[in-house]
Amino acid sequence: MRKRWISIVLASVVTAGSLVGLGLTGNERNVEAAAKPSFKDIDGHWAESSIETAVQAGVLNGYPDGSFKPNNTITRAELLKVMAMTFKIEAGAGGSNWYAPYQTALSKAGIYLDGDYPGNLNNPATRNEMAKLAVRGEYADYRGKKLSAAELMFRAVNKGILSRSGTKAETINTEGTTTRAEAAVLVTRLLKLANGGKLTVDQGASSAAEIAWHRHNMITMFDQNDLVKLPYSVDISKKYNVTIDKLIILDPADTKGFYAEYLKGATYYPVNKSEQPSDGYVFAYKIIGKSLVADGSGITMRSSFYTYTEGNAGTILPAPQYIYQDGKLVEREGLFYNDKYFLFNKINSVAHNYLFELVPKKYIQSQIEKYGGFPIHLVRYNVPFGSGEQIYLTDVKDQWAHH
Repeated sequence: MRKRWISIVLASVVTAGSLVGLGLTGNERNVEAAAKPSFKDIDGHWAESSIETAVQAGVLNGYPDGSFKPNNTITRAELLKVMAMTFKIEAGAGGSNWYAPYQTALSKAGIYLDGDYPGNLNNPATRNEMAKLAVRGEYADYRGKKLSAAELMFRAVNKGILSRSGTKAETINTEGTTTRAEAAVLVTRLLKLANGGKLTVDQGASSAAEIAWHRHNMITMFDQNDLVKLPYSVDISKKYNVTIDKLIILDPADTKGFYAEYLKGATYYPVNKSEQPSDGYVFAYKIIGKSLVADGSGITMRSSFYTYTEGNAGTILPAPQYIYQDGKLVEREGLFYNDKYFLFNKINSVAHNYLFELVPKKYIQSQIEKYGGFPIHLVRYNVPFGSGEQIYLTDVKDQWAHH
């Protein structure tokens, strides 16, 4: 556990029009905690307590007129300094500009990498740019690694460092600019980790960030990262190919979860009539069908495949407003079901849809206990079980893998 540190604030303007608290960093001097700050513009603000904590720690400061300006953006350059101070990265002196020592120190520590902030460092920092420094600074395993912005955003949200920026889980707002208030919240969470505390993870936002990264949320839901790379294509028959574009696992019990609004009003069809919607997970496969022939045959897309669950899987139908009967098999916003038969009148014609399955939570848990993870085992429709090649989306496999 890292020892908590408190810096003495040396009131000083660092750039024209902006002020970040200057403090003693990189040492173990025992100093008295700063008095509780008083700013004229944070009373009742949603981040009031975080602002006070960050200021008392000497990482952020207010303005000479007694304001904090919580809704003002923070620049990339200012964020470099804030992160260096938060992680106690010793900065040298000198350089072509005021932030150069912090940029250099973070680079040497593997927290800031070339290309992280393309363009002018005096531009406002985005939430994605904030995630890059926060994740590499907090977790040594990520230092020096040039991971994608989407992955670093997911890691930040999945560890509780960042969360949603609006009421819906999917409002993680990766490219949104970062305010001074949001920076204060980030600092407060990192200081909590430094003191051995634990952060609350916004599971819905974690799903949103994970899906944006690699099109599924298996890590968020089951702590499992062995899914095939999506999109994933498989021939269902000699006439029909399906690409699984995304796999979204939803928890009906989580009213604030990812895409929770699309589950409102859905009709549930569990295998066991005594089960409640909250007793299962919804596996929503976003699929793109493609015709391989032009012979006038076709398929109901919900008959593309099913997940083998030893007879335990049910299904759902979205609320009527998400069931489309306009004769179009097109991609739509959120969860949807296109109620239209896919006719193979032209080779390589495509159709979009979702395939919904309801899998009992107890069954999933039993499989995880038995195999060390949940085997996602797909079975083609209209093919006798065991007679065709088994289709697995996971490295974890069940007893049928070698049949």
